[in-house]
Amino acid sequence: MAEGDGYPKCFDSYLRYAISTKFRDFEFFEESRLFFLVEFKQAGAADDFETAMNAPGHPGHPHPDRAIEVGPANEKTRYVAVRGKRAAVDPGAFHIWKNYASRVELSLPLKPSSQLATFKKRVFDRSNQLKYLPGSLLIGVLDDGCPFAAAHFLKAPAITSAKTRVRAIWDQNQGKQPIEIYDSQHVQRFFGQTVRDFGYGLEFWRDFAASLDIDAGGRPLIGLDDWMALHLTPAGSIDEDGCYADAQFTSLARRESHGAHVMDVFAGRFPTSARIGPTHPGQDHRDPPSWQPGDPHTDPACGADVVFVQFPDDCIRDATGVWLKAYVVDGIRYILSFADPDNTQNVIINLSYGPTTGPHDGTAELEAALSALVAEYNGTTHNGTTPKRPKLEIVLAAGNAYLSEGHVVFTNDDEEPSEVKWTWRLPADNTVLCFAEVWMDDADADGVCVTLRSPSGDVNLTSSGSVTLTPSTLPTPSGTTPQLIGPVVWGKDRMWLLEVGPTVAAPVANEHGDWTIKVAGIRENAEVHAYVARSDPNMGVRTGAKRSRFVDPDWERTRSAEANCKRIDGEFDKTGSLIHRDGTLNGIATAKKHRVHVAGGYVLADGRKSTFSSEGPARRGHRVGPDFALPCDESYGLGGIRAGGNRSGAVFRLTGTSAAAPQLARQVTKLARNLPIPPPTNVPSPNDIVEIEKRGGGNLEPP
Repeated sequence: MAEGDGYPKCFDSYLRYAISTKFRDFEFFEESRLFFLVEFKQAGAADDFETAMNAPGHPGHPHPDRAIEVGPANEKTRYVAVRGKRAAVDPGAFHIWKNYASRVELSLPLKPSSQLATFKKRVFDRSNQLKYLPGSLLIGVLDDGCPFAAAHFLKAPAITSAKTRVRAIWDQNQGKQPIEIYDSQHVQRFFGQTVRDFGYGLEFWRDFAASLDIDAGGRPLIGLDDWMALHLTPAGSIDEDGCYADAQFTSLARRESHGAHVMDVFAGRFPTSARIGPTHPGQDHRDPPSWQPGDPHTDPACGADVVFVQFPDDCIRDATGVWLKAYVVDGIRYILSFADPDNTQNVIINLSYGPTTGPHDGTAELEAALSALVAEYNGTTHNGTTPKRPKLEIVLAAGNAYLSEGHVVFTNDDEEPSEVKWTWRLPADNTVLCFAEVWMDDADADGVCVTLRSPSGDVNLTSSGSVTLTPSTLPTPSGTTPQLIGPVVWGKDRMWLLEVGPTVAAPVANEHGDWTIKVAGIRENAEVHAYVARSDPNMGVRTGAKRSRFVDPDWERTRSAEANCKRIDGEFDKTGSLIHRDGTLNGIATAKKHRVHVAGGYVLADGRKSTFSSEGPARRGHRVGPDFALPCDESYGLGGIRAGGNRSGAVFRLTGTSAAAPQLARQVTKLARNLPIPPPTNVPSPNDIVEIEKRGGGNLEPP
């Protein structure tokens, strides 16, 4: 199907896959909407696009099933979340997408609030809606699990007057309703309110300014502080189990959660340096931790207000990260809505999630949206017409894919066109879809053909040598048949999307074992990159999913025995293999932009890079490696970093660069407030590209 009469060029490969399978792999309700992150060709085009999509096809024949809604955003941005029914991507609407959109990427479907009639085109200003205006520093976290009642996030002991530092929580889960309760005066109130500007999920504020404690329907509301007060024990402490259970915060039912750890490392009362023992030169790290609380004058994060965005459970259950895009952009705009134009100077946001797939050259749509947000919120002063905006900084994790065997690199050094093939190993009894992506520069990809072959040979899919948007035969819906979609031109890149459904026995199992991927027709000096989408479960999730990986069978047969006897820089030698550990950065952490920071990890015991920490370089672009490395392991025998769980006094160790990102974010808050931080150690020389790829500007001490 060619561009002229087929899918719009702006549709990404996952959207095309979803359309081709009739969205059978997505959980839908009657009122569910498709959810997109759209990059428009021109800023401010969103309203015109909405008008065109909702216009009648011809007099007297409107398109109610095609109606779309444009999410709230600044009129000067090109990146907007858009939602609509499945008919919005039917062929009759393709010409509208082609006219207005540069890129359209699919997120998981959402279920709008029942009060969507109050949906707005602009983000509400929430800065003056609470009892007290925000301070000069505002912290944002997008994650899973916000223990707002834990002691390390309280402004004062519960026995005095429980007041949390969490200014607001936006629970993006759909289908939840505000909790009906009766306060201490036996007055009916509601905990939680619909998010009227974004139109889905519930938001929970800490408290309310005078006369603002009513929702859009006129019902009286109760805030986080009063909710905690309703769950005090006779001894004056907070019944945290009941507090979270009654609020239906399912992520907090367990002892630990990813978000609780990240939030404590970023903004908890005790900085990481107080938990892990001395780290300065000349000190013995084996000495006990100081457990010295942070001082807001020298550690501003420990006293700042926090706005937390709880990702939907469906997004957390999907480990690939490819469906998060629109939820992330909406979440960041929600956090920014609490910044006071006259008082808030800095907003620091931590995002420790991300995909292993994508172009890895700084051009992914979510990367571009993050760059646009920090450019929009650049701390500019009031000019009489535009409100002052705070300076936004975003911190990302480098990723944990270094040893995942999920990155293939091949360069044709021959004058004649060449081919390369490798194995994609899919485990048995895997319960989820597995994706892989092949990427090339578009200028080098003419005539390239990609083939996906099953272990038995019963499935043998081959792409066209020219740009096409679907296989010659449409795949069977619901993920029961493997698919090869592409090639798809995406900016300056060309990509192929490969998908194999679950290999679990029932109801219809795909073949497990060694699938073969072959790329043929590769020109001289052309480079091929391939990435596996992560599929093993996120923390706290039980899905039965297993990770797939790439294997270079020729290297395994001829070189692996010798390589396993060699260690280079503490790692087994992989020289000569198609499988590359470098170039494995988080798929949304490959751009090199001011105020978008990337954190890698190192081992405190010897300063070496943590074995799992992904490294650069980007496939194409200016990012060579992470900006800095932060501690992710205390030693090789004591992995992870210790921080708080979902209950007061509970701690656990989280392994991964998810623990490095909030440490860097905490250091960034100091720099934003013109406070000093120790200089980095193990700084690579300018010519040591290998070390720069691993640790960027060097190892930073924990905050």
